[in-house]
Amino acid sequence: MSSFPVVLACRDSAEAKILKAALGHVSLHIYHHGDAALERLSTMPNAIFVTGSLLADETAASLIAKSAVIGHVYSIVIARQAAETINLLRLYGSGCKAVLGPDELDLLRDFIGPEQNTLNELVMPPFFIDDDISPLKEPAKCIAKPIHITCLGQQALMSCCNAILNIAASEMISMACVAPGTPWAKSKIAYDLAEYTLWHHEFQATIASKTITFCQDFNALAALEPTSQHFVLCHGALSEQENAYIQRLPTHAAIFVACSDGYVSKHHHFDTALAPERLWSTIISALYA
Repeated sequence: MSSFPVVLACRDSAEAKILKAALGHVSLHIYHHGDAALERLSTMPNAIFVTGSLLADETAASLIAKSAVIGHVYSIVIARQAAETINLLRLYGSGCKAVLGPDELDLLRDFIGPEQNTLNELVMPPFFIDDDISPLKEPAKCIAKPIHITCLGQQALMSCCNAILNIAASEMISMACVAPGTPWAKSKIAYDLAEYTLWHHEFQATIASKTITFCQDFNALAALEPTSQHFVLCHGALSEQENAYIQRLPTHAAIFVACSDGYVSKHHHFDTALAPERLWSTIISALYA
């Protein structure tokens, strides 16, 4: 069991019993209503928040988005009810760290004990979810300069999903990220991409236009060699391998790091951090470079 404080929220006492057994810990405080769970989280820095897909009065998507505003909340969703209606793009984009499918409770303990630096470096920029596609129109293919976006860090899926939600699918853009951590989540995020967007998905380590490549692990991600303009979005704690990867990047790669106000650039000299929606517009503008 984790040494960090754990808040558990679920629909009713029957589900609470199942989740406590999966956690291997029976003395947790249980919350069945969103406001009570959020109030508890607000008093617990670096908390681990485990929630079912539904509460008595909330959905996981709403609850995760609200918990992200609180701050350092490491969130895990267990999709035991209405799993087919959950939109993983929204969940990961709102700050969820992991989503387990209806039959994946046995994997819960693998996610419940994050390292200290993972919690210390959680980043939840305000107003991160916009869902308004960037108004910039891409140029004609004959003059467009293709771009590739790589998402790194413990919260890489948050940046990746926000890009998906805020950048229209384009033949001139490709993206790559390490895949979600469980088989069900991997399958579901591919379904949600097809259901809610015009982006394609790929699980082989390859770069393709209009495609989100979900690599099996970091080594597969690092092996990709973009020939187009390269944007790297760093979000949350970086591993030693990821830091080494950044050091090896060509000087022309544009590196942005998530912070509490949005993103800061490692190379460009913006006066302030870029709000997420401005970042997406900056990325789209590179098509005209």
